[in-house]
Amino acid sequence: MGAATPPVSRLAAALGGAALGAAAGVSWALVEGGLNWASGGTAPADVVRVVFVLDVVFGAVGGAATRAVVPGTSRGMLALVLLLAYAGARVVAPPGVGSELAVLVGGIALLALARRWVAARQSLADFLLLVGLGALALLSGELWLESSRVGVLRGVWLPLACLGLPAAAVVATLALGRVVRRGGVRLAGVAGVLAITALVAGKPLDTAPLVDPVVTGVPPPPGTPDVILVSLDTTRVDRLSTYGYERDTSPHLTRLAADGQLYRMARSPAGWTLPAHASMMTGLFPRSHGAHLAGGFLPGDSVDGRPQVAYPLRAGIPTLAELLRDRGYETGAFVANFSYLYRDYGLARGFGIYDDAPGLLLRARPPMVRLTQLVRPSFCRKPFRTASAVNEAALAWLDARPAGRPAFLFVNYMEPHQPWVADPPYDRWAASLPRAGELARKNLYTHAVRPLDPDTTRFINAHYDGQVTAMDAALGELLDALRQRGRYDNALVIVTADHGELLGEHGQMGHMGRMLYEPLLRVPLVVKRPGGARRGEVIDTPVQLVDLLPTVAQVVGVATPEAVEGKALDDGPRRTYAEEGINPFLVERYGAFYDRAVRVVYDGNHKLISTSRGERMLFDLAADPQESSNRAAAEPERVQELSQQLELGMPHLAAVGPSTEKKVE
Repeated sequence: MGAATPPVSRLAAALGGAALGAAAGVSWALVEGGLNWASGGTAPADVVRVVFVLDVVFGAVGGAATRAVVPGTSRGMLALVLLLAYAGARVVAPPGVGSELAVLVGGIALLALARRWVAARQSLADFLLLVGLGALALLSGELWLESSRVGVLRGVWLPLACLGLPAAAVVATLALGRVVRRGGVRLAGVAGVLAITALVAGKPLDTAPLVDPVVTGVPPPPGTPDVILVSLDTTRVDRLSTYGYERDTSPHLTRLAADGQLYRMARSPAGWTLPAHASMMTGLFPRSHGAHLAGGFLPGDSVDGRPQVAYPLRAGIPTLAELLRDRGYETGAFVANFSYLYRDYGLARGFGIYDDAPGLLLRARPPMVRLTQLVRPSFCRKPFRTASAVNEAALAWLDARPAGRPAFLFVNYMEPHQPWVADPPYDRWAASLPRAGELARKNLYTHAVRPLDPDTTRFINAHYDGQVTAMDAALGELLDALRQRGRYDNALVIVTADHGELLGEHGQMGHMGRMLYEPLLRVPLVVKRPGGARRGEVIDTPVQLVDLLPTVAQVVGVATPEAVEGKALDDGPRRTYAEEGINPFLVERYGAFYDRAVRVVYDGNHKLISTSRGERMLFDLAADPQESSNRAAAEPERVQELSQQLELGMPHLAAVGPSTEKKVE
């Protein structure tokens, strides 16, 4: 039996392993950063620093532990151990024991086999080359899989990839060693080739705001009000304490409502971001403004790498920003929803500055991010900018505006959007719930139509409420900032939402593509008029987002375009409509439920939902606010009357297009 390794020698070996592991962490961080940059990802500096530290610490701990247990571990074998640990971190979060065990057993087998080929004495350059190429293989393989729409790493393919791709890196390193003898030359050559490839073939995302410095028209008369339009993305009206919800989720919106008008029956004409905001900005329904689902896949990808499924705003349609710009307003938009409010969709028209940068877009997701989310579930989970960050950019722009011209400021917040994990202290309603820690680590979002268990329902609802509260706090910051700058009293301030969110009702979660039930269509609307006019009014007249443009035009003295389909909010009752097209992405993956377009018409308390498959659902919202009892069979005459009204008022549904007709079980 050999002599035991002295403690001092073991400590020295561990320290040497920690140094090598830290170097491996630096290599991983460089690969992750370079691949994300080249593939169009972006991350704020604080996130980059945190991930860098996590990579270095993970590598250092792994290197120290390996050399402490087996002091004589060669650089080549240590590189392979660290690389397998790096791949194992990808597996841990989640799916669970099966994949983790497969990677553990497979990793041990790979190490046993590699002993025959990995040289006992390798240079530091060889060490760095192996850990870097292995990370590149794992990350780029997963990135290719997702971007080519082949699928995502799951099931048996996950452990196979986490073993096979690092093994391929070992083979590549060994093969390269037979061609180029010197380790430093090999490392420099590979790094150079990768850098040149990234520079030539990379597609980095341009996150700079879109700037159009043109301001037309003479300055309007002194005293012309600023216009502040705030969109609370994905916000259900029934989760706001302003509208009677039991949790105090919106005290700042309530304060604003005391200074203005509270509309209790406001609705969106669409169940998702792009068509709803386009209606907000044009006064037109989706079938008229053209920014709606295409019914099929379009060429190219969206900014976050998904297949294009929607048309942009039709050219030539006047927008609210254009009307106000031509009135002499300075116009600026600061949006959190970089996905469907991205500049390519046409909503930037008329804005002097349009800031649509993502908050975080990790195309190649570092394993350390996944691992950290086991402990801190909210870490790097939300790709959009926080409402506070949006405020900071918006107020900086507002402060730089020249005197003598009013401003039109459009702000979009996105906190209530999934993933539903509120940061402290706004997680207070969720933290003590049963299984809160377990559920926070799961991806609960699904397009599948199925009932939720009670624990999951409570968890999602509590976090949603927390995120609404966080957004309301940011709204309060913005309004206070306007007061401090003397831009509040004479401003027209409008706060609304593009749509709501289903949180388990009818077995559905989310919005886009879902059936157009009330949690999706009823939205908040608070209007504070210049000088405090109409203060404290509560209005039950049905209104819609298409009514915002004519209302702003009326207040500031701009002519409303003739084609506008909305009415100024003061102009009395109007027929209310909504529509939703076919999303081919959802049809392809989730089947027939999504293979239908939807139209909605309201008549007092009655609501008719009509689909392109001939389904008719009639609800009496006064007696049945949960929309649980379909009255269509009991009231065929009312169904016929409202169906005729649909054909008259909304004859050409926006996005009845060719479905994929492919079912995925």
